[in-house]
Amino acid sequence: MSTFSKRQAIAVPVPRATAVGQTNRRNVSRLVFGSLCLLLALAVMGAAAAGIFGLENNRDASGYFVTHTHHYQTSSYALSTESLNVGSVTGALETSLLRLRISATSSNPTKPLFIGIARTEDVARYLARVQHDELRNINFDPFKVDYRPVGAGAPSAPPSTKHFWQTHASGTGTQTISWPVKSGRWSAVVMNADGSRNVSVNAQLAARLSGAWWFVAGFIALGALSLLGGIALLRSNARTQASDTSVQTEEV
Repeated sequence: MSTFSKRQAIAVPVPRATAVGQTNRRNVSRLVFGSLCLLLALAVMGAAAAGIFGLENNRDASGYFVTHTHHYQTSSYALSTESLNVGSVTGALETSLLRLRISATSSNPTKPLFIGIARTEDVARYLARVQHDELRNINFDPFKVDYRPVGAGAPSAPPSTKHFWQTHASGTGTQTISWPVKSGRWSAVVMNADGSRNVSVNAQLAARLSGAWWFVAGFIALGALSLLGGIALLRSNARTQASDTSVQTEEV
């Protein structure tokens, strides 16, 4: 009887059916993940192309994406927006990433106008008993806005006398405010500077995203990596299938 050393390896042949099954599973995995990578690359490249088009064609000289000018009016004392809830925006994002700009012109060129942005709770306190309209469900294309009447009285003081505004502007002609987006709940308000009735304005909203080209470059890089990864997986799958076909032909 032959005696084997404990260190001597004993080769156990793998059944061909098992080996073929494992190879087929690997081929299917490469095919699936390669196809997904190509689809991701197409989607990301499409987003990058849309971003490039927008950056080149839809911004003004200051780099803001702007809406068309639209008309807003109320027979009450003020127009306010719904609360803008900005969450998880901190540090550099607050001061440099996104800025909003509002430009408004009174329909009466001789009537001074006031526009401002403040925390929603401060605006709510100031307008708590003031008859005004809250702008809701604003759509810019096509333009549509819902007015929600609120309150029943007159303001206790002109808006410019309050100190809670994050930014504000008042006067005749076009008034413009620019605000770096910060974390919290915010509302914009438009009134006649003297707090009188019948607010009628033509206004435009704009937004600027700092470093927008870096976002586009990131999308392009991600798309390129996905494309290369997809091609590599599909080529590997094709080579494996060709090798399997060659082996099967030799065995026959």
